[in-house]
Amino acid sequence: MNYSYLIDSSAWVEYFGGTSRGRKISDIIENKVIATSIISIAELADKAEREQQSLERILQFIQSRAAILPLTVGLAIHAARLKKRFRQQNPKFGLIDGIHLATAVEHQIILVTADHDFQGAENIILI
Repeated sequence: MNYSYLIDSSAWVEYFGGTSRGRKISDIIENKVIATSIISIAELADKAEREQQSLERILQFIQSRAAILPLTVGLAIHAARLKKRFRQQNPKFGLIDGIHLATAVEHQIILVTADHDFQGAENIILI
């Protein structure tokens, strides 16, 4: 399948929160061919647990709209390399950031994020 966009967890949070940043990507989420990483699902589940909220409605929506892409050995290695590279300019760039970016790069799709740690990366929509 050819996806156009990879939605990371920060973008999902903005979308589901109904924020102005989330509204900027509503057309992408509702009308384009999209994917998300399994890591985004883990991050959203973690947020729901911390805030004692249900993940069920959000997960059902994501599964109905987006392909959920797995973490592979190759992606994990690529993510570590990206982390090392981006840490030189941004000390807050983490391994999870690297996983999101590596997933987008591997699938040749645009990463949609609200996370400013990605500034300077190519093929990013920063909301």
